[in-house]
Amino acid sequence: MKQGVTLKEFAALQALGETAAADPLTEELLLKQPDKLHKTKSIEDLTFSDFVDLEKYFIDTDYINFCNIFVIDNKNVYIHNLWHIVGEFSKQKEELKQKYYYVFDPPIYGEPQKETVGTELRKDFVNEFGPYVVLMDLVCKGDWTKYKEIEQWKVSEFLFVANYLSGQRIIENVK
Repeated sequence: MKQGVTLKEFAALQALGETAAADPLTEELLLKQPDKLHKTKSIEDLTFSDFVDLEKYFIDTDYINFCNIFVIDNKNVYIHNLWHIVGEFSKQKEELKQKYYYVFDPPIYGEPQKETVGTELRKDFVNEFGPYVVLMDLVCKGDWTKYKEIEQWKVSEFLFVANYLSGQRIIENVK
């Protein structure tokens, strides 16, 4: 007896779009509730490179590649298991935001800054290259020859250093 619709099978159904005609068994399996919860990896133990990829796959809703990184036993991940997996990812991501607050939610001291051409350019730059590239530059201290080495650090190591350097930069600029 089939246990569910795998992510690959679901992707194939999605690719067919409106022409997809699921048979009654497939429809039943799509509505199935999880009976086994997949164990996930700790985000902080991933390499920084894997974490950046994980975020990209999550944003792009590429759940096959997302689960290949995040789920420990990722051979048969069924669509009905995805809710729990995404929930665990969101929970761990929230814990990161609380722990490394200078990275994810830096405090603003003094009066709010006026929107200037410079602030707009900085926002556009971050939007174009992503916040993690900016953090990588901060951690590398501009020495891009260290990039490949640093992207293999654990997320906990990378975010600790990035959090410290971000906080230091903020505190040094308080007038």
